[in-house]
Amino acid sequence: MKNRVVVTAIIEKDDKILMGKKTGNVGPYPNTWHLIGGGVNLGEESAMDAIKREIEEETGLKVKEVERVGFDEDFETDKHGEMTHYIFLIYKTKITSKVALPGDDIIKLEWIDKSKLKEFPLTRPSAKYFKEIGLI
Repeated sequence: MKNRVVVTAIIEKDDKILMGKKTGNVGPYPNTWHLIGGGVNLGEESAMDAIKREIEEETGLKVKEVERVGFDEDFETDKHGEMTHYIFLIYKTKITSKVALPGDDIIKLEWIDKSKLKEFPLTRPSAKYFKEIGLI
């Protein structure tokens, strides 16, 4: 089994959280909404550099502040069908711009009201984190 370190960002605006949806039927976590983020290029960048890069690639937003808020892990097949142990590093971020446009492997971005998060099909790690902090 392989391991993958992933950074995820909580980006908030007006009591909403920016969530992304990837191309349908592509793993891991197909057809779900998730926090913005992605894999760390281990040996090439720090986790802090990775979260800034991933936010910019997936949303076009520039990061001005980053705060570590937690971590988690999960087991899920990757996009090639291989079972993978994912280690998630969770960051709260502040951005310098407000217009987010989907990029990289994100097909849709949405600012979701915190009170409506439970209405969306979320990834297991996102749902677990939101439960831990009392949002769902």
